[in-house]
Amino acid sequence: MFGEDAIAQQLAEARSQLDVVRQTQQNHQVPPVTAEAADGRIKITLGANGRVERFEFTEVRVLKEGTEYLEEELCNLVNAALDARAESLSADTAAPDLEAIGEAVAKLQDQGLAQMRAMSTQISAVMKKLQGGS
Repeated sequence: MFGEDAIAQQLAEARSQLDVVRQTQQNHQVPPVTAEAADGRIKITLGANGRVERFEFTEVRVLKEGTEYLEEELCNLVNAALDARAESLSADTAAPDLEAIGEAVAKLQDQGLAQMRAMSTQISAVMKKLQGGS
């Protein structure tokens, strides 16, 4: 009567697209990244969320190298870890078309509102007839 099959089909398609987005995000979890500097004497690990998970001085004597040396090596270390993470994020997987999904949902919403207006108009007409109106 109001195109329930068409709405059900469109909702199924929108759900399917959202499932693809969810699955893509789950499949594309970035593994932790570890980088080294100062000849392996300093290590950093970035977790799957991109935040620093572990910072380690594997050889304490590196602290005696002086602040300038440490500052430079720490910058190199963090940048190397961030570069490695960025490299793993830019894999070959295509990004889901969120704009298309949004448009599909907006279209469904618009159609749903139009159908609700049509139903309301028909219900009002039936109520008028039941109440003895013309």
